[in-house]
Amino acid sequence: MTSETTDKEVRARRLRQIAFLKRHKRKFVWIMAGCLIVTALGILTPPYTVVSCDDPTIRRSYERDTISVVVLLSIGLFLPFFVMTIIEWALPPSDLENNKSPLRLAVSQGWSYTSDLFVGGLFMYFLTDATKVAVGEPRPNFWETCRPNITLEQCHEKYIRVSWRDCSNPHQLSHSNLVDTMKSFPSGHAAVSVFSSIFMIVYIHQRLWRRWSLLAGPWLQLVWAVWTLICCQSRVWDNKHHWWDVLGGAFFGAFGAIVTLHYLSNWFDRSKNEDLSGRCGESSLERFTRQDDHLTSRSFARNSIKRLISNTSDTDSTMDQRSVPDTRELRDIHNAMP
Repeated sequence: MTSETTDKEVRARRLRQIAFLKRHKRKFVWIMAGCLIVTALGILTPPYTVVSCDDPTIRRSYERDTISVVVLLSIGLFLPFFVMTIIEWALPPSDLENNKSPLRLAVSQGWSYTSDLFVGGLFMYFLTDATKVAVGEPRPNFWETCRPNITLEQCHEKYIRVSWRDCSNPHQLSHSNLVDTMKSFPSGHAAVSVFSSIFMIVYIHQRLWRRWSLLAGPWLQLVWAVWTLICCQSRVWDNKHHWWDVLGGAFFGAFGAIVTLHYLSNWFDRSKNEDLSGRCGESSLERFTRQDDHLTSRSFARNSIKRLISNTSDTDSTMDQRSVPDTRELRDIHNAMP
């Protein structure tokens, strides 16, 4: 099997996967959103968590979030749209048609990549929240936020099973926040920040490196990396997560980013479909499908030309054979002449 055949098979398999995602993308979003609502509102809760009365890792003070969920989503999911739109407007495709508006194309391309970011982030956060429910690990401030109703006799035991119904709730938290005290592993803040940062760092590398400025790309990537470190570290400062929770969240974020970049955004490789990127309102999956149709039509036309040339050559050869008499017949005629 040649390398060319292998590349064609890999490409065909990739296009089938992309076509599948395109057909089921909207359905996938609604399913993931519904599952997240069920877990985020506390409808589906961890059955219990296991604690120990003399465990110092769950007796830390209750602190407010340094980085709230609103700030996390604004920087992690909404800010990239404006950044990518500005970059696409400043660095348009090299073969942009004259009748195309650079700003309109930039907004369309930025929104297309942002939709990939949103869909991938939704899938990643669903995996994170489902793991939280399955593991049911108490947060570092669990004892102060829950204040479970445990007797001294129970404290003599090494481990105690506690559910959210056993909490006295001294801070008068809502039901969802009270259930959230038993959802420490993995960290959702770390997952979202790492996911967004890897997505944007790869985008900046593909668009800015050695094209506009030697320092603009690395500096923007550094800003995104610093934001991720601050966000992850703040979860430990605020007594919301253990260090291993942050590490686990970072793993989920990196996994979600790689899957999104590979199957939705094609690693922002403009060289493979630059002639298709100028069409507004087109997602990356549509560009891949149209590129495959374009290649298929070209291959069909090339094969048709080859068959036409082959048939013409065969016809010419047959005519030549008919027009040239056999040498033996010519010799017999010559001998028969007086």
